[in-house]
Amino acid sequence: MNDKMNFNNDLLSSPIRVGMIGAGYMAKLHSLSMRNLAGLTDDPRDHFELIRLVDANTELAQHEAMRWGWLEADSDWRSVTRSDDIDLVDIATPNDSHYEMCLDAFANGKHVLCEKPLAVNRHQAAEMARQAQASGKVHMVNFTYRAWPAIAQARQLIQAGKLGRIRHFEGHFFQDHNNDATIPLHWRFRKTQAGAGALGDIGSHIIDLARFLVGDIASVSALTERYIAQRPLPHDRSQLGDVDVDDFAAALVRFENGATGSIKAGWALPGFKNDVYFVVVGEKGAIRFSWERSNELQIFDATDEPQISGYRTVLIGRAHPGAELFWFPALGGEQGLGVTAQGMGYGDAFALSFRHYANAIRTSISSAPNFIDGLRCCEIIDAILLSAIDGRWVNVEKLCI
Repeated sequence: MNDKMNFNNDLLSSPIRVGMIGAGYMAKLHSLSMRNLAGLTDDPRDHFELIRLVDANTELAQHEAMRWGWLEADSDWRSVTRSDDIDLVDIATPNDSHYEMCLDAFANGKHVLCEKPLAVNRHQAAEMARQAQASGKVHMVNFTYRAWPAIAQARQLIQAGKLGRIRHFEGHFFQDHNNDATIPLHWRFRKTQAGAGALGDIGSHIIDLARFLVGDIASVSALTERYIAQRPLPHDRSQLGDVDVDDFAAALVRFENGATGSIKAGWALPGFKNDVYFVVVGEKGAIRFSWERSNELQIFDATDEPQISGYRTVLIGRAHPGAELFWFPALGGEQGLGVTAQGMGYGDAFALSFRHYANAIRTSISSAPNFIDGLRCCEIIDAILLSAIDGRWVNVEKLCI
């Protein structure tokens, strides 16, 4: 009994006290992950305390706070950024609000986790990165796919030289949900609020994975398309308003290390549900992945004999980075690394991201993906948009921070 009581006291001694701004879709994933993490890791230092959930829609904030176990709900985001009972500000709001909220949080001594893309343009992102570094607080961007075991394993193999010198990267993030022309003209379809369309919203993830796996991008040559030019106004569905962002973007890219590549993003492509896809090709082999088969990683070894040459499929299990936390019984050897293919899902990816954030906060190290990574992504987005307008190759401008 005493041991149990001591454990509980340790668990509650120094939780990470969180205030979240935005009670929409991402609040579900963030709340679930933070609530589950300490149990998954069995580490009391991974304990998040859900203090305050804020949304301009008071009714939504109250509903989601009750649903996920937040202690309070509020409609003023400054009740999070300026409150003494908050350690970490978690921002999941429209992109044009990130700038003011992040700067206010840093000015008031908070750690900050911000959803992607970091800002509506590279200039805002640069100032956010400067203030993040000057604050001395932990700053992170929620590029959650980096934490996925199959993708983390791919990076380990690439970093270990298993593919040799990287020659080519091909990646896309395709969805089809916005192919529905009756979806109203919400903030993601407005350039002033979103900065970019599919390119910024989902393309930011594949841009980040290209950097994560291969390296920084030096130049781009791009095009964009808008498939649905008008959508119903949110408050009067009988009236239409103009869409001024992309539904599709495609870019040829040249990496700083000399590798070539292509990056594509589209959210109105019938048949693609949530396809985060990449292939990385090196002189010694290749790796490919698709989120639609997210518990698999395909590996090609160029040294195989012709009779057995081809991609082999590796099923994700305890042997892969982060997967040991989840649903795999310890089988097959002294280290318990048996692969049982029980499967992991989207919510598990967020739990792994929040494990990384908890470790960053307790070590006071803003390890990647941080606001510098968020800035680099915004620089590439801006270069792609400029290239599509001008019809030429554009060098990616890295702003000083």
